[in-house]
Amino acid sequence: MTAIKQRYAVVSAVRTTWLAAVLVLAPALASAGSPIDDYDIRRATQDVFRDVAERLRPSLVRIETVGGAQPSATIVEREEQGPEEEPDDGSETPLREKNRQRSVFVDRPGSDFLIADGPATGLVYSSDGYIITSSFNFAREPALISVSLADGRQFAADLIARDQVRKIALLHVDADDLSPPEWVSPEQVRIGQWAIALGLGFGGDEPSVTVGVVSALNRMRGHAIQTDAKLSPANYGGPVCDIDGRVMGISVPMAQRPGELAGVELYDSGIGFAVPKDRVDNIVTELMKGKTLQRGWLGIQVNTQSAEGVTIRNVADPSPMRDVGGQPGDQITWAEGRPIKNFGHLMQSLYMIPAGEEVYICLRRGDREWGIPVRLAATEELGSLPDLPRGFDLSDPVGALKELGRRDWKRLRR
Repeated sequence: MTAIKQRYAVVSAVRTTWLAAVLVLAPALASAGSPIDDYDIRRATQDVFRDVAERLRPSLVRIETVGGAQPSATIVEREEQGPEEEPDDGSETPLREKNRQRSVFVDRPGSDFLIADGPATGLVYSSDGYIITSSFNFAREPALISVSLADGRQFAADLIARDQVRKIALLHVDADDLSPPEWVSPEQVRIGQWAIALGLGFGGDEPSVTVGVVSALNRMRGHAIQTDAKLSPANYGGPVCDIDGRVMGISVPMAQRPGELAGVELYDSGIGFAVPKDRVDNIVTELMKGKTLQRGWLGIQVNTQSAEGVTIRNVADPSPMRDVGGQPGDQITWAEGRPIKNFGHLMQSLYMIPAGEEVYICLRRGDREWGIPVRLAATEELGSLPDLPRGFDLSDPVGALKELGRRDWKRLRR
């Protein structure tokens, strides 16, 4: 966003919210003995926004990266969906044979957005050198990371780990005198209050500013605050603040589907998301262990044409679903407390849960239905999908599986 566009965004927000500004600022102006008019309100509101940016500036850092490649969407058959029969690509090795030679459970970026080489924004998390930002800024797996502080100092930074699901990354620099900001506790955030987003990704010493309101709470399965303040890749990783300069959350791209870049196409649309303090603290606690958090998988392929629930077509060996006794032909009817009527429902129930965490699902097999906890797995923990007979009959999975022979039948039931 250009400087002109930034100023326009601020002026537009002031004009559309001047009545709210009257309620906030009129008492102070009146007590000072000043006549109150529209210009006074707008000018005072503008000063509030500038004061927020100045107050937060010591806690903002500019992040620059060197190296790394654009993330690519690997063309593989994804978990929990796929054609009834894998097509033959015309070569000597059919596509189904190629899929057995690699993991089919590989997450896609979630967007075809091309990541630019410009700077990004981060926020001091603690005085001893920890910095938080959005994992969006590191999807390219950069070779070098540089962090510039408000006082002009520059440091080489280490990427400790990143959460590819909730889109948070943790950096560390060799400094022990950083200035963390004041945070708002999540229970104090209210729908309709002002939201001010700051970023350093446009260059220059002063933060960019966009203004809006908190438009919704507990979005993205409870992980995010929603705001109509315009958020873009230049301020992903920066703070979304209240008018007192306290941080409500860290701005990140999000969408109701998996992928580290999912949601980036919504930038500057008036639909933006910020991860609040309690979620950030929980995530950082895990990231400090140095382990990147990945998307969690059940390890199944499903029949997307199922009329009731989601019917499992195949189960990877090994996989979480195989560990709990799930079989081809079983139906997933509930997941994480919500009914599953189709594949979309299943994805929306699980897309914000990283590998290693436990989910609760209900399975139906014939007349029997039961609930069971399942611990999701990372890609490298999953095996391949075993061969099933062509034309496998999901309406009679027991009979179809027995046709595989006694040895395979026992293996598939483990």
